[in-house]
Amino acid sequence: MKTIKSLFLLSLLIVNLLISSTYGSSIRVSIVGGSEAENIEKPRTFGNKRELKLEYSQIYPKKQLTQENINFMSARDTFVDNLMSKMSIAEKIGQMTQLDITTLTSPNTITINETTLAYYAKTYYIGSYLNSPVSGGLAGDIHHINSSVWLDMINTIQTIVMEGSPNKIPMIYGLDSVHGANYVHKATLFPHNTGLAATFNTEHATTAAQITSKDTVAVGIPWVFAPVLGIGVQPLWARIYETFGEDPYVASMMGAAAVRGFQGGNNSFDTPINAPSAVCTAKHYFGYSDPTSGKDRTAAWIPERMLRRYFLPSFAEAITGAGAGTIMINSGEVNGVPMHTSYKYLTEVLRGELQFEGVAVTDWQDIEKLVYFHHTAGTAEEAIMQALDAGIDMSMVPLDLSFPIILAEMVAAGTVPESRLDLSVRRILNLKYALGLFSNPYPNPNAAIVDTIGQVQDREAAAATAEESITLLQNKNNILPLNTNTIKNVLLTGPSADSIKNLNGGWSVHWQGAYEDSEFPFGTSILTGLREITNDTADFNIQYTIGHEIGVPTNQTSIDEAVELAQSSDVVVIVIGELPEAETPGDINDLSMDPNEVLLLEQLVATGKPVVLILVEARPRILPPALVYSCAAVLMAYLPGSEGGKPIANILMGNVNPSGRLPLTYPGTTGDIGVPYYHKYSENGVTTPLFQFGDGLSYTTFNYTNLVCNNCKPISGQSGNYTGILGQSYTFTVTVTNNGNVQGKDSVLLYLSDLWAQVTPEVKMLRGFQKVDLMPGQSQQLTFTLNAYEFSFIGVDNKITLESGQFIVMVGNQQLGLYLQ
Repeated sequence: MKTIKSLFLLSLLIVNLLISSTYGSSIRVSIVGGSEAENIEKPRTFGNKRELKLEYSQIYPKKQLTQENINFMSARDTFVDNLMSKMSIAEKIGQMTQLDITTLTSPNTITINETTLAYYAKTYYIGSYLNSPVSGGLAGDIHHINSSVWLDMINTIQTIVMEGSPNKIPMIYGLDSVHGANYVHKATLFPHNTGLAATFNTEHATTAAQITSKDTVAVGIPWVFAPVLGIGVQPLWARIYETFGEDPYVASMMGAAAVRGFQGGNNSFDTPINAPSAVCTAKHYFGYSDPTSGKDRTAAWIPERMLRRYFLPSFAEAITGAGAGTIMINSGEVNGVPMHTSYKYLTEVLRGELQFEGVAVTDWQDIEKLVYFHHTAGTAEEAIMQALDAGIDMSMVPLDLSFPIILAEMVAAGTVPESRLDLSVRRILNLKYALGLFSNPYPNPNAAIVDTIGQVQDREAAAATAEESITLLQNKNNILPLNTNTIKNVLLTGPSADSIKNLNGGWSVHWQGAYEDSEFPFGTSILTGLREITNDTADFNIQYTIGHEIGVPTNQTSIDEAVELAQSSDVVVIVIGELPEAETPGDINDLSMDPNEVLLLEQLVATGKPVVLILVEARPRILPPALVYSCAAVLMAYLPGSEGGKPIANILMGNVNPSGRLPLTYPGTTGDIGVPYYHKYSENGVTTPLFQFGDGLSYTTFNYTNLVCNNCKPISGQSGNYTGILGQSYTFTVTVTNNGNVQGKDSVLLYLSDLWAQVTPEVKMLRGFQKVDLMPGQSQQLTFTLNAYEFSFIGVDNKITLESGQFIVMVGNQQLGLYLQ
């Protein structure tokens, strides 16, 4: 195999030399989009290499406004201009202030203190509130907030805000609806984003976002704090499950699909966003997801080239490509500079390069933290100045009135000009106008969408997403699906086998996850799902014992009980993983799996019975590789949500054919982390992951054939090798065939390798994916289009660069060579 690859690369080198002597160096380069070509900067020639530069404005050309857009913007600008001319300094500062709901509620209750609210409204004109009163835990004996209570609360807040506002400016409420409207009782909960990414199906990201928006808007909340767009390259990080995995392209495509789902395909700057859509928040801009220590909100050291190559693209696609209306800022620091103080990234890059025109909101308490956490400011005044200079629009204060009080003093002293307030206030008022809050500020308890919260079709959509996310990583002797002709007794064990709260993880009912399964009105555990679909009859008997709990002292008696039951079983199914967690409370010092879960697994494997291992986890927790390989099968379930139990059971029994693929690299040891699949050539052989990015098995087999480039020039005598012109788009087709005996879905992944570049290239990077559903024997031809940007890298000058040279396009076992001159 190595000899074949060497000959192939040698042939490409020969082609390079031949073409270098054939093509001139003065070719005009253009990006082809549809039928039109837009000229780009004339390429520079040096040696046998030619390069050109791209700007984001060329990758994402400015939208051509319709007359409807123009009319909307004109009416909005007239309205906002008139409103701002009448607003006092205090009113403007109030618009830039966001407080937590618990500043309004009486202790240990969810009751709004209307006296406090009226004081805030009439004195400080607070323009935004956020969060659930039970986010941090129970409020007295109240576990959750249903739709009618939410509607009453939002109506009360809005009514008193409007009464206290001299210019009748409504407040805007925001909520962390992370995997569904997780703070709205009965709302449908979807898999967290790593699970969504594992589907490699953007339709699921769009559908999940649409339903999330609908259920959030239904209770009077038009602002959703999602999606998370950081890339999940630090497996220790407590929030990795909120990401779409480690790949920038997957994060870009899934993130943009979610943005379009949340906002109904609209951009709040030039189009209204009407119910059941909401404005979304691209977060956390940017570099947040790779803290050096692995601990939440701690320092990240990410070189500029890496930031632009891996961390910025998902935000560019969501903001400039899909039109995300708001962003939330990274709470941490990058290269020694808190993102909340970075004029370079919040203004030059965000507003300049990415052309963002929406609202930039801080994360929790992050202006105050510039003083006591980051130590870039000695006083609160200095912290506010740093944030405003960088480009912040709204401060999520959120627990006191320090921001509006101090900022008012700074304006009075002449430290902050009113014109600086006007920049942010205009953006905030533009957003409220686009959401229709000026014309209709109050929630409607009689709206039809209120009754759709938790409807059957939504939960079916969540189950369908879970089905496509579950990833079969190992299947020795085709132990799965379980054959009921030979398997009569199954032991189901493990701490997550009968737990809906563990299936949901963090951001579920409460910030740190649910306390108990009874807090979920809908859903099935894996045990319940398995019993429902098998009827648990005498012909197929399911035994259950927990085996061991997570995070408690070793209970050998409990393990012994599981081992004893395993002796009388034909197959053991064990479900292990993590307890719910979120953000800093989820920080860990060791990526290893809970030792008692490992002990349980070891002793069950030692029985000699076939063991099916199911992982329900927020992070890829480390297990001894030899122990994993001794299991008969391995299923990765991620955090599949309330509806995840039955899809997992259906996969076990063969009613559903698994089609998920790993959206991240699963490490084999605690010291072998931080090396994604798109590592450099110099890192070949230095990492030995347990499972690779893109791994995923099926109950059928798929074959790829006939990979060709449709608009490239074939090289005579070099089968499978092509030439093209730098800066153009190219289309590739490949045929996928289901060669097995059962229907199956396949995620078809297209990778691109740049063989040589001025900056060391990655061994490969994903540049396209599609999901197909094929009957046995059925074939389908797929087309992938790679535009000029997808052949680029970040050059030595930290600019988007294209360079002539050799590329390899790969789909499965198919590959072709492409020389761009």
